[in-house]
Amino acid sequence: MKKRNMLLLALLLALAPVTGSAQDLPELFGDVYESIGEGLVQGAALAAQSLGEELTLSLATDSARVEEGKTVVLTVTAGNPLAREVDVAITLDLPERLRAAEETAWKATLPAAQLDEETGELAPSVTTFTRELTLLAGGESAQIAIGSELEMGTRFYRAQTPLALCVPDISVSAGVDGAENHRMQPGDAFAYRIEIANAGDAPKDVTLEMVLPQDVTLTQALPEGFAQAGSVIRGQVHAQAAEGETPSSVELTLPAMIAQDALEGDADAHKLIAGTLRADGERVPLERIEVCDAKINARLLADTQRLSAGEETTLNVVVVNSGLAAADVHLSCTLPEGLSLVQAEEAHEEATSAEAQAALTDGGDDLPRTGAAVPGEPAAQSVMTQQDRTLMFAVHMDAASEAADGVIATTQVIEIPVVADAPQENLGEQLIGASLAWSVGEEAMQLGEAVALRVVRPEFLGMSRADWNGVFWASVLLLVTVICLYAAVRRENKEDDFCCE
Repeated sequence: MKKRNMLLLALLLALAPVTGSAQDLPELFGDVYESIGEGLVQGAALAAQSLGEELTLSLATDSARVEEGKTVVLTVTAGNPLAREVDVAITLDLPERLRAAEETAWKATLPAAQLDEETGELAPSVTTFTRELTLLAGGESAQIAIGSELEMGTRFYRAQTPLALCVPDISVSAGVDGAENHRMQPGDAFAYRIEIANAGDAPKDVTLEMVLPQDVTLTQALPEGFAQAGSVIRGQVHAQAAEGETPSSVELTLPAMIAQDALEGDADAHKLIAGTLRADGERVPLERIEVCDAKINARLLADTQRLSAGEETTLNVVVVNSGLAAADVHLSCTLPEGLSLVQAEEAHEEATSAEAQAALTDGGDDLPRTGAAVPGEPAAQSVMTQQDRTLMFAVHMDAASEAADGVIATTQVIEIPVVADAPQENLGEQLIGASLAWSVGEEAMQLGEAVALRVVRPEFLGMSRADWNGVFWASVLLLVTVICLYAAVRRENKEDDFCCE
């Protein structure tokens, strides 16, 4: 428009000498012609400069990286070096993981370039557009390029800017420390170990939620930032971004203990317990713990149910452990009146001196030791002590072994050689009973089933040996008496016959 006005003014001034009045204006016309010439030269130069320029387009972000859930500001800068306004269309090329708060394709009018009065050159106009971009959750860390396209008629201008998408790469693992083969007994202490690793380029606050299994209690205070409500533990752990290719790691330790009554009322003395662990709502595998204990059963068996006075027999203490845990078992066997322990020398008269020595206690006592374990190899023998008529043993029972078809119990048999004493006087037969009690560890004693034996006097035709001895000696005395009387009568008869002669 300015160029057109200047040309029109020049034309009017050129026609003025022909159509105007006859006034003498030669100096005025000279100045006007000189100004018009300079304007025409300058306008032609500016037009040539404007025709040789192109629009410019550039992109920039206020940060070279953006983290998951965070926002970065993208600035689109368009420059117009032309001496006129330009209508353009701008489009952003964004990856799916970046979401813009405003439209990513729009139209705009770029202002014309402005003349610099000092230099006499056109200064391109600069127009900026901003968009807030948010990085959505999901995906991995990556280096991307944001693109933009500016369209002016049939001309296209493109620009790019790099941006680092930084997301955390969290992995959570959990284990149990202090549980050999994942088996524990009531009262055992252990610790849950939770490790949070971050291999990503951005930090993250990881929310942990753990539900403790029944019969498990914590023994120490929770780490900072955690709280417990009932059996549920909640808290957050800050996982720093990885340093290069080295992931960051945070480890939590939660000391705990199995309750003493965890297996109370459990017939199998064995059960599985497992807690629940979630990290940001995702379930994390947590090792299960087998809580098992010894399952002891002890019985007292006799080789025979009937004994004659003075006859020997063997009482067998059979100890069975069908539980999956070892145990130290204390046994107590009480012998009744009428049953006595056979001393080692009497029980092994034909044994060698080495065998006889092996049958003695470490303290020189002559009490027997335990027998072999069944099944398997012979178990370590334990010493038996005696207090009055009570025999006491301390036996270590190994855990039962698991098999495809069930559990193979561990068994030990303790042989106690005994001899029957004579029944009380005037009794031909006496019923006696031996009792057994046992306990595991520090538990209270449990009574076992008693064994009953009949001790009888040897009899013949309903009479015992003592009775027969009395009869024998009475018969002998009677016979001697008869013989003496017979001899006396015979002598008396002989004297009478001699006197008569």
